[in-house]
Amino acid sequence: MISIVKPQKMTNKLPELDDCSDWSGKKVFVRGSLNVPVAADGSITNDYRLQKLLPTINHLRNQGGRTILAGHMSDTNQTLKPVADYLEKHFPLTFIRDYAAGAAREVTDEMEDGAVVLLENLRQYPGETANAEDFARMLADYADIYVNESFDAAHRAHASIVGVPALLPAYAGLRFSEEVETLAEVLNPEHPFTFILGGAKFSTKLPLVEKFAALADDVFVGGVLANAYLAAAGRPMGRSRLPEKSYDLSAGLASDALQLPSDVVCESATGEVATKSVSEVASTDTIVDLGPVSVARMTAAVKTSTLVVWNGPLGWYEKGFSAGTDKLASAIAAAPARSILGGGDTAAVILDDMAAEDFDFVSTAGGAMVEYLANETLPGIESLLRS
Repeated sequence: MISIVKPQKMTNKLPELDDCSDWSGKKVFVRGSLNVPVAADGSITNDYRLQKLLPTINHLRNQGGRTILAGHMSDTNQTLKPVADYLEKHFPLTFIRDYAAGAAREVTDEMEDGAVVLLENLRQYPGETANAEDFARMLADYADIYVNESFDAAHRAHASIVGVPALLPAYAGLRFSEEVETLAEVLNPEHPFTFILGGAKFSTKLPLVEKFAALADDVFVGGVLANAYLAAAGRPMGRSRLPEKSYDLSAGLASDALQLPSDVVCESATGEVATKSVSEVASTDTIVDLGPVSVARMTAAVKTSTLVVWNGPLGWYEKGFSAGTDKLASAIAAAPARSILGGGDTAAVILDDMAAEDFDFVSTAGGAMVEYLANETLPGIESLLRS
């Protein structure tokens, strides 16, 4: 494996596209944000990440670069053909299914200025997630320059994120730079500042609760985070989802900034849905969303905030319990506060009924946003700074 220097807090400026004076005729390996939801019929159900990728691709095309676009789908068996079909509506593109061991060299060598090729799902090769040196070198041999336009995967020490930029001159894409610049604001926030965390990925978000309890005026929690803190505070949980292992939550509970729900929406074992006080959850109940009083407290804080940051839905949206999330999204969109939202699940819920333009910034990232806010850097950032 290619060795990775342990990430440190970012203090240097990222190399950006404008820092390169000549793209003409250069083969540019672009690590794109291509992991989008695809329906059974092959249609893309949320194209937000692809929309945000287009400006960088068009910039390189206009500058005469020869773009070799690559990315992943989470499932190693998934194909990027739906992405290829989508992108072909915006510019001519050649989809390459086999590129191992230089199999696509003839195609890439014959590319003209402004041309774009798309490589099949990187995760079909184990060397991608293992950050295998031979796989990274194989990818790097196709190109002259590297561009990272996949902030959503920048927390992964994978070959296309950290291995290839160790071998080529490397730059941040337009959206990648914007993501880092915007999220950096959260680390030195304006006040009043409201921080909202939901979703089901407890272990990665717990450090944020404790960190931002010292930075924000209010920290609201939903989803499994809320369940865990309510349980630690002695509230009954019934059959609600909880973290798989126990954590010491005393630091968060001791903070005046942490705001726990006072009411929740429960589903009984027989499927009946009711709103209850957090003290009234029955042994057969499952908490599926935050109650209206709890959401109203959030929206009241949002209305008086200068900055609102939100990651993760408040309820079990996969089962249709998105009322709390929808109400909060509407309140944030209507508030004068600067709003920064993130999380793949968050975007999936709110962008069904609202537009990204309703908010100041909607990140393309979920886990990467969380890890950046926790650690103030990412492997993908460090790899660019070392290039």
